[in-house]
Amino acid sequence: MIKVDVTKTNGYYYKLRLSGHANSDEYGKDLVCSAVSTLAQTVANAIEQIGKVPEKSLGLKVNNGHLSLSIEQAYRSETTNIIFETFIVGIEGIEGTYPEYVKLRIEEV
Repeated sequence: MIKVDVTKTNGYYYKLRLSGHANSDEYGKDLVCSAVSTLAQTVANAIEQIGKVPEKSLGLKVNNGHLSLSIEQAYRSETTNIIFETFIVGIEGIEGTYPEYVKLRIEEV
């Protein structure tokens, strides 16, 4: 199962953590994993390019089956929030169709 954790504080989304594998099909044919991976890579790229968050301030870490990022407070904005919200809409769609493979949790701290 892919676990997607999004964290928000003071009205701003700032942290994303994905872990696990969907295992909905054999390696190379797992459409659920592919969809989540594509969304995750897109949100990281969009935060950097559209949100104007420098790579060093993004805290991006990618490893087999894991992705995490954390936006430094100075770079949190309405633009980065919209990017996160768009990501959440995509993940909720996948989770709604494949709840046995994807679990989204949004936490406010």
